[in-house]
Amino acid sequence: MPKRVIQPTENTRELPPLEAGEQHAQRLEANNRLAKQQLEETKHGVEVLRLVAIILITFIHTKHSFVSGISYYVIEILPKFGTLTLSIVSGYLYWTVTKNKNNVFSKKVKSLIIPYFIANGIVTVIALLAHYIFSLNFSDRVIFDYTMITEGLLSLNSPPINPPTYFVRDIFIIFTIIELIRRNNLYMLLIIVPYFVFGKLLIRYDILALFLCGAFIANIRDMVEIHCRRIILTGLIVSLIFIYFTDMNVYKYPVAIFIFMIFINIKTKIWFSNIGGFSYLLFLYHSPIIVGIFPVLSLFVANPYLNVASQIVIAITTCFVMHLFLRKYKKLRILTGGR
Repeated sequence: MPKRVIQPTENTRELPPLEAGEQHAQRLEANNRLAKQQLEETKHGVEVLRLVAIILITFIHTKHSFVSGISYYVIEILPKFGTLTLSIVSGYLYWTVTKNKNNVFSKKVKSLIIPYFIANGIVTVIALLAHYIFSLNFSDRVIFDYTMITEGLLSLNSPPINPPTYFVRDIFIIFTIIELIRRNNLYMLLIIVPYFVFGKLLIRYDILALFLCGAFIANIRDMVEIHCRRIILTGLIVSLIFIYFTDMNVYKYPVAIFIFMIFINIKTKIWFSNIGGFSYLLFLYHSPIIVGIFPVLSLFVANPYLNVASQIVIAITTCFVMHLFLRKYKKLRILTGGR
């Protein structure tokens, strides 16, 4: 029996073309993937900048006797750019990564204020034990009265007992203000009002200004990527003009912005995993490590240059070992807010 041949009809002759809506959706998905990849590469550059800034901040907390010259500039002046660039980084990452996430404030409690209190609480306990058991003064900043709580931990008017962490305190206050304004969360007033009435709302208001600067740069990042060479060249010229005509207290701001603009245009990949966790550990604990090792180190290392270098290397190495330990025991990542 001969096989019946089915002739193609009008509807079966050709497959229907891809709908315009589906093509648009595919293009949109591809663009989103590309944008996400570019943002991740930029974030890597920002993370590297954050690590460099924190290493610089480590310099300024070393114990030394330099009062002038190149050594003094490297140890005391150059590190001041570290806190400034960290402020810009915080605003940039807020706008690009955090802004539209849910439960931002509760996450900042976990990543900022809990590690802050742990880091300062540990130093407070060590200072108390050293004073009352061994009759040692762990730090010249410590006064053994109620101010160990109001200033040493709560930092109402001045940096806490672990000085670098005032930055974490100020960034947390900034996020309480954001939560109040964006989410209309009136509970934030329970934090904001006591600091405003009984102390200082912010230890440094330039941190807020640079945070907003970082958020603004993030908002125009597409334009920044398109005109990056012109912007970097302009930033270089402006920075040089400020350096020539003003002092450090003025030119440090445009220079910090210029440095940030360079790094966000560097497309890179992290050279070891969880660089953010290590950076945060180094920021939180380098100062008490240096304070603790300096008396012992001074007994064996008399050369002032080698002494300072040893303080820096030991602080970085100790924090890196802590970082490896936290990677293995994840429950201890509370020290870095889960990073």
